[in-house]
Amino acid sequence: MDLAKRAEHKLGEVFDAPEVLPFASKAIDLVGSFPALRNAFEDKFRTMRGYAPKEFVQVCMHALRWPELRSFFEDQSRLAIARNDWSAIADYGKYLDAFEDDWEDARTFYARYFVDAAND
Repeated sequence: MDLAKRAEHKLGEVFDAPEVLPFASKAIDLVGSFPALRNAFEDKFRTMRGYAPKEFVQVCMHALRWPELRSFFEDQSRLAIARNDWSAIADYGKYLDAFEDDWEDARTFYARYFVDAAND
């Protein structure tokens, strides 16, 4: 939660999506270091829409690609559509896009994390 909130603060200052990378990278490393806490991490990601920048969540989802979170975001997207909640529809749509292998932002905005890591 702290990393997500710090990413939100940083984006509020610089308005540059790639600036979430240091925070998302630390979060991904933290999640990877504590596999026994996966359920707790999943619970945190489920609530991040309320306080985390969508860019932070997207980077984490592209790196993690946990099926349980994808299912949760699909359910939330359907609920948002039923409620005609355009803000939520857009956010959950962006989260779901990040699960795709060919997520364009991984090659553009976040290439230094995803593309560079793939070439190492």
